[in-house]
Amino acid sequence: MELRLGRFVVLGAGSTALVALLSASVLYLLPSAGAGVGGGALGWVEGAPSQMKPPVDNQRHLYVLDGWGGVHPVGASPVLATSASWPTKDIAFSLALFPDGTGGYVMDGWGRLHPLGVAPAIDSGVYWPHWIGAREIVMAPWSSASDPAGYLLDADGGIHPFGDAPAAMGNTTWPGKGIARALVLSGGSTRDAVMGYTLDGFGGVHPFGGAREIFGSAQWTADIARGLVLTTARNGLFVQGYTLDYSGGIHPFGGAPAISASAVWPGRDMADSIVAWTGAKQDAPGGWVLDRHGDVHAWGSAPALEPSQTWPAWDIARGLAGAGSGGGSTERVVLDPQPGGDAWGAYFNQRDTRWASVGVGPTAHPVWEIGCLLSDLAMVYSHFGLSSVTPATVAAHAGWFNGHGAIYNSALNIPGHTTVVNHNPSAAWIAEQVSAGHPVIVGMNLPSGGTHFVVLTGQAGSSDYWVNDPWEQNAMHVPFSGDWFTRGPIYEAFAFI
Repeated sequence: MELRLGRFVVLGAGSTALVALLSASVLYLLPSAGAGVGGGALGWVEGAPSQMKPPVDNQRHLYVLDGWGGVHPVGASPVLATSASWPTKDIAFSLALFPDGTGGYVMDGWGRLHPLGVAPAIDSGVYWPHWIGAREIVMAPWSSASDPAGYLLDADGGIHPFGDAPAAMGNTTWPGKGIARALVLSGGSTRDAVMGYTLDGFGGVHPFGGAREIFGSAQWTADIARGLVLTTARNGLFVQGYTLDYSGGIHPFGGAPAISASAVWPGRDMADSIVAWTGAKQDAPGGWVLDRHGDVHAWGSAPALEPSQTWPAWDIARGLAGAGSGGGSTERVVLDPQPGGDAWGAYFNQRDTRWASVGVGPTAHPVWEIGCLLSDLAMVYSHFGLSSVTPATVAAHAGWFNGHGAIYNSALNIPGHTTVVNHNPSAAWIAEQVSAGHPVIVGMNLPSGGTHFVVLTGQAGSSDYWVNDPWEQNAMHVPFSGDWFTRGPIYEAFAFI
């Protein structure tokens, strides 16, 4: 009896790829000591050069990055021209701006940099075509369109200079863990030496380049730290600032004053990144937090600002960045409930929070990890009017799966209908089945490794299909063609007649 495994390896094998999907963080560039807009600089600074100009007031230079590469002004910020977009790939992970706010770069998950505004083209010096391991970028305090320079943080804590930025020394790394969440630079960093801090997902703040130790930062036993900013120390003895947790909590360290957050989501991974307001008074810090739907929430003394675009049904906001700062994140593994369906039938996403963590048959594997085929099967059931079937109910049939989560042929039989299995389907055979109005589940070998299954729900023109994809967000009635992560050569198909 044949077995089929509905596993979908998204970004390559190994723990790094899985952990990487959960990451979100922020990079923040600190202004020079004693400088600032509106009465005080944000940022503890060690040995800042007196000639260094602080960032402009970032309430008028603040932007949201979406996962497709769009850069959206917040409040009265001017529009900045972008140079890259990925309409069907959530791969834009970080945005960083020069201190004057006139331009910067969008970073994709492979480590490439794409100019924004007046920024010239530049090479990050790294590129990982088989590892989506780039997490954040930050621009150096001296950077500008005529002298672009900065740093890229990878998922394991590596810090990679670009432009004329010097190497970062003594940074903590976590090989194979994918736990790095944020990077900040001290405004005292120069072309000769750089110092700052990295944040791990458990709240640890790690100095590099000779920066002083952090005291009193929040610590967690789970991966929930999402961002880090530093603020001016009132007593000069301790490094002060805040860490952001995934539910929106903002936690002071080093004697920074407690502040109130304007939005919290208890127990939910909703807070995306954090920026400090460069115009805040020294004794009244503030800034903004971005949530995964694109809303911008003021904290502390910062004024409320309206984003120019939000995405209520998506986890697609990927970073909040102001003049002299940067931010970024990646997509969550487990998603909010996805859309219910259309005239064809129900749409089910294997990562939907309602069943993502349900075990598949007798295995320890959850639906989010190996449940693409069973989610497709539940959609076909709904198409034939069997609306009580969901991915959770399919996964609950222990006898339909072997010990590794592979599904038996018998599980593909839907009452009142015939299942036709084709191990090596031609394009003509698939087109014939779809044109006849039959749902067709196709299995693909992915370029990144692993397999994935989607449902073809109809013909889209003469050479394309409409698809319900159980992995991509909100991927109901989307085209099969395009630059999707979840597409590859079809190796088998199941038609339901």
